[in-house]
Amino acid sequence: MANQSVSLKLTKKGEAEPEIVYAHKANGKWRSPGEGWLGPQSGIWKETKDGLYLMDPEDKLQLAFCKGLVYDTCYTLDNGKSEYKHSGGAGFWEVLGIFEQPATN
Repeated sequence: MANQSVSLKLTKKGEAEPEIVYAHKANGKWRSPGEGWLGPQSGIWKETKDGLYLMDPEDKLQLAFCKGLVYDTCYTLDNGKSEYKHSGGAGFWEVLGIFEQPATN
């Protein structure tokens, strides 16, 4: 069964706290609870052969790029490098959990 929702931890050099992100397959959207350094706390996500992009709600700003992340086949504790084009800097991504059932919200 394919991943329906993925929970990610994003870290950025110079930031004390990680950003937690939930990406949902059914609607192609992501969200992050609370106030964080990522900027907008929700938006859309896109996937290319190079990895997964977190975009702002209007699909204009690239907020995060998770290099090598493949949504359908990622697994808990999968990880890699991340870049933050809009705010500048780099760090790492890590999958905290995957959910094979569609999200209810």
